[in-house]
Amino acid sequence: MGAMGKPRAEDPRVVRTRAAVFEAARELFLEHGYSGTTMEQIAAAAGLTKRTLYNNYGDKHALFTRIIADVLAYVERFARGLDAELSVEAVAPNVRDALEAVGGRLALVILRPEVIALRRLLIGESRTFPGLAAEYFERAPGQVLRSLAAAFANMSRHGLLRVADPTRTAAQFAYLIAGEFLDRAIMIEDLPSQQQIVACAKEGVQTFWARYGSQAHHNSRSR
Repeated sequence: MGAMGKPRAEDPRVVRTRAAVFEAARELFLEHGYSGTTMEQIAAAAGLTKRTLYNNYGDKHALFTRIIADVLAYVERFARGLDAELSVEAVAPNVRDALEAVGGRLALVILRPEVIALRRLLIGESRTFPGLAAEYFERAPGQVLRSLAAAFANMSRHGLLRVADPTRTAAQFAYLIAGEFLDRAIMIEDLPSQQQIVACAKEGVQTFWARYGSQAHHNSRSR
């Protein structure tokens, strides 16, 4: 603690070193996997000695789980933002346009190259880290689906959608906006352009709207 009890600012050199280590580790893990990456490689890529790396980060396992946690934190922040974006007050003026906007942004998050690489990594390392894939699903895709389900249920109560099973409806929404591209990206690393992703998401929302849009809002769109 510094003067007057204020927390002492971190040494800028420590901050830069930590950032360099995380960037090097993330790139190496995502490209080569856990077993294909060594602490020596991480140290070299970060411009550190192996001793310095071990002194500050313990071991490869600890560094790997920290990298996963950082990616999860990003997706969790997006999922929490959905609650506000899909509130009744936010979407009521034009439900379909709001869904198209959210669907496009969600598809771009799902299909971010680093997110695809992380999913591939977790699948490849599932035997080494059996709990990580489950944690990833719970905190990332699972949280997004729960946020969508809660929002759709609330919209249905207010007559903005016609939803009987919010959980199933959320899963259908997610697959309609990005499912085919996600499967291709994970299986054969074929990632479309952002323009293609957004266009596909918009078409997916149009299909979703045809099934779940309330009659009143359908009529208002046709006038």
